[in-house]
Amino acid sequence: MKVSNVNRWCLGLVFLLLQSVAMGQILTPAKWSSGTSVDKAKVGDIVELVFTADLDDTWYIYSSDQDPNVGPLPAVFTFEKDPSYKLVGEIQPIGVKEKYDDIWDGTVRTLKEKAEFRQKVKILKKDLNILVLCEYQVCTTVDGKCIPGDEEFEFDNIKVIQ
Repeated sequence: MKVSNVNRWCLGLVFLLLQSVAMGQILTPAKWSSGTSVDKAKVGDIVELVFTADLDDTWYIYSSDQDPNVGPLPAVFTFEKDPSYKLVGEIQPIGVKEKYDDIWDGTVRTLKEKAEFRQKVKILKKDLNILVLCEYQVCTTVDGKCIPGDEEFEFDNIKVIQ
C-alpha cells in the first residue's frame, strides 16, 4: 500500500498537534472551593469564610502561616477592602503538619489531601461585598516539582437580614 505525500503531510500534522496538546496540558493539582459558616446573618454578626483546596495525591500546599524566610511561598489571602465587612483576626489554616525539610534547611508547614483555611469577618453593611485573591504554591512528593497558583473568590451567598 502506497501512502501519498498529502496523506503523509496530514498524518504528520495530526501527530504534531497531538504532541503539542499533550505537552501543553496545565497541571491543576489544587481544586478550590469556598463557603461560609452560615447562609443568613445580621449586620454586626461575625461569620467564617471557608476556603478549601482538594489536592491531588502526592501534592501538598504550603500553609498561610509558613515562615516566608525559610524559603517556600506560603498561601497568601488578600481581601479587597470594602466598607461592608471587617476582618476579625488572621486567616487560620486547619490541619497543618510541620516537618524539617533538608531542601529549605528549615521547618515547613504544609497541608495534604485537603487544605482548609478559615477567616472570620464582621458584617458591617447589608450589601455585603467580599472579594478575595489567594496566591499559593503546591509541590509534589514524586519529583519535587512546585508550581504557583492563584484563585479568586467572591462571597455573595450570605443573605444579610435586618
